[in-house]
Amino acid sequence: MKLNSQWTLIAGMAVVTYIPRLLPMLLLSKKEISPSFSRWMTYIPVSIFAALVASDIFFWNGTFNINPVINIKLLPSILVFLIAYKTKSLLWSIAIGLGGIALLAGIF
Repeated sequence: MKLNSQWTLIAGMAVVTYIPRLLPMLLLSKKEISPSFSRWMTYIPVSIFAALVASDIFFWNGTFNINPVINIKLLPSILVFLIAYKTKSLLWSIAIGLGGIALLAGIF
């Protein structure tokens, strides 16, 4: 692949990913949004994050697995949840989660 075609591909991908962000701003910028729709929209980031986290925790090697002996992500995720709830610290949650995965994966 030539350098010129790589830059064309990158520019095309940038345009394609920017259009879905730009169109709603252009189309809805002068319209009044109902309070119930606005309230409903506040739940979207939380639900997307929950779906991403749940799919990462409960799927191991491409299959749904809740066996903590096989799926090593289950126990550290429970520990991270408890640490996050108790301390409200992102730093401690990340450190405990990474440490738990490293210990169970045999890295340390």
